Amino acid sequence: MRTVQGEGQYAVEDTGQVVTYPYEFRVFEGLRDIPEAEMLSLANRQEKVDCNNVARAKARTANGHSTVRVLTPEEKEQRKAQRKEDGADLKAIKAEAKRQGLSVAELLALVAK
Repeated sequence: MRTVQGEGQYAVEDTGQVVTYPYEFRVFEGLRDIPEAEMLSLANRQEKVDCNNVARAKARTANGHSTVRVLTPEEKEQRKAQRKEDGADLKAIKAEAKRQGLSVAELLALVAK
């Protein structure tokens, strides 16, 4: 087990000032690093957090308080098809850039002119 130090930040709503703060957390390298009772406690806590996050998102959507809209199956399929098409386009752009010995940014700059 090792300890990792990090730095978080948040914005003060009234002023917009960004406040940073230090924190640290444990990184477990294996199951032997943590007693069974603590592992069970952490697993149960994470399960509660995950379920609460899902339930909160569903309640927000159901009550009209969410900016994220639940997609219909048709919308999901349309977006999936669009992502597939976009991926194919990007792959073709990268291939053309490579064929011409250019970076993607250089190729796009030529096209934009």
